[in-house]
Amino acid sequence: MSHFNKDKKEFFNTLADRWDKTFYNDKLESRLSEIVSMMNLKEGSLILEVGAGTGNLIPHLIKAINSRWHIYAIDYAEEMISCAKKKYKAIQNVTFDVADAANLPYIDELFDYVICFGSFPHFDDKPKALKEIARVLVKGGRLFIAHALSSEEIKHHHSRCLPVANDQLPEKEEMQILLEKAGINIIRYIDKEGLYLCEGEKI
Repeated sequence: MSHFNKDKKEFFNTLADRWDKTFYNDKLESRLSEIVSMMNLKEGSLILEVGAGTGNLIPHLIKAINSRWHIYAIDYAEEMISCAKKKYKAIQNVTFDVADAANLPYIDELFDYVICFGSFPHFDDKPKALKEIARVLVKGGRLFIAHALSSEEIKHHHSRCLPVANDQLPEKEEMQILLEKAGINIIRYIDKEGLYLCEGEKI
């Protein structure tokens, strides 16, 4: 069953070819490195990135986990995944799939980490997506919802673009309730200028 807005999906597909040129720069690259370093990822981990876009987080994840790893990267916008595949075609242990966050095509308790960087506000069915994320996480596995902006900065950033104008991060209390209902406990929460990081652990 589909849980996404088709108009919004088309918006991301249309932007895919120029996404990196429009939004990616040296400052963001540095911020991604800092954010990934805060995750303390362990070598030999199986990682799922949900809403991977053109895959700009992938080099930072590879550097962080160093060896004996595999990354699965998904996005519901086919053109985003197409761009990511072209960029990283030489890297064998990254698997790209077109998939919806609310209907993940993976077995239960597969991943050590699930990362949603810059994507969580765009999930149309957040409760269902979180339940799916919890399903594919191992017990004790970690979920990271992260942005290189605060929740207020994201609200302002998205408000200027009609297709995503209503795509916001839940308030902290609402986020905690959503995660708890999915079987995930918040263990770290940072929301400040230039950084949003919500870390949860599967119960």
